[in-house]
Amino acid sequence: MTDVRPHSLLAGILPLAASLLLSGAAMSAEVKVGYLGLTDDPRYLADVTYARIELNPAGDPVAAAKMGLADLEMVTAAVDKTLQLDHRTAADAAGLVDAIKDMAASGEQFIILDLPAPLTDEVAAATRDLGVTLINGTAPDDFLRNRCHPNLLHAAASDRMEADALVQYLRTRNWTKVLMLVGPETRDKEMAAAFRLSAERQRINLVDEREFTLLADPANRDANNTLLITGGVDYDLVYVADSQGEFARYLPYSTQLPRPIIGSTGLVASEWHWGLERYGAPQVSSRFAEFAPERRMTGPDWSVWMAAKAIATAYAKARSDEPAKIDAYLRGNRLKLDGSKGVQMNFRPWDGQMRMPVVLSTHNSVIAIAPLEGYLHQNNTLDTLGTDEPEHKCQ
Repeated sequence: MTDVRPHSLLAGILPLAASLLLSGAAMSAEVKVGYLGLTDDPRYLADVTYARIELNPAGDPVAAAKMGLADLEMVTAAVDKTLQLDHRTAADAAGLVDAIKDMAASGEQFIILDLPAPLTDEVAAATRDLGVTLINGTAPDDFLRNRCHPNLLHAAASDRMEADALVQYLRTRNWTKVLMLVGPETRDKEMAAAFRLSAERQRINLVDEREFTLLADPANRDANNTLLITGGVDYDLVYVADSQGEFARYLPYSTQLPRPIIGSTGLVASEWHWGLERYGAPQVSSRFAEFAPERRMTGPDWSVWMAAKAIATAYAKARSDEPAKIDAYLRGNRLKLDGSKGVQMNFRPWDGQMRMPVVLSTHNSVIAIAPLEGYLHQNNTLDTLGTDEPEHKCQ
């Protein structure tokens, strides 16, 4: 009779288990996810005044994309896929299009775009026939959603979504008289246009719209002096559209009437704020600090993080290696994304926009999260933020 001892069984089983693990690791397919940015993107250069006051946070959100893929590493590993980020930059539209063509030729099916809106529009139009899905991670401009590029989704919140969040808050507080101040930049006009539409939707009264300037000569004193530009009219608060931030930072406590400021300073709408304390948000902000220890997590960081998580989720749960089926899962109702804001999210079919709550915050505290209580929708409460399907028109 053969003597079979436990240690002899283990001696046979352990090498077999090790070989199975190694063979499983060997079978794991490496998948590249594209990330395309603009070389020397002015959005991420620290704007410093003579007093060395930083107006915009320096540093692009590529760290958030790396974090997103890392967060779902166990999920993608379970279907024998290893996702790697292919981070590239180019200096102009032609270079960006060439980079996407090269990525597509190497088998990359999904590319996160970290580009200003005009360049996003150009590259989406030029690459629509490549069979590659682009996800806009950082451009909030509403016109991009109305362009209806079939190859473009949006993880960044739109201007209209952020304006709707602010206006919902005004309506709940019964602050219905707003003085609007608008800067000279194109982005200032776009932000103001979005707020105007949101105010009309909720019957908020824009008592006056005035343009400010940074020019300091006497001829412009009515447009660059905070007391003068906010005088002569009654209002509950001031909305300021200032994409550069230089005028807005002087506005609080400097208006003719003692009123709150919203928009580009004061109460601000964004995808994320590091001060959010619910839904596991502190853990997300702390984890981001491991990838970008020099700064706090911002709205663009969150949206890029979500773009990466969406791609990883689609690869893990589509139950297919066919690019078309993975893309269909990404765009479909089965996609459920957790962004640590209390609800599950996916992309709208009519404009490719990711549904999401919008955070309303001051410089160091979260005040509210929209949609606010009482705002309902026949299909999805998140669709009270942004352009709804009946309003949407492709241009």
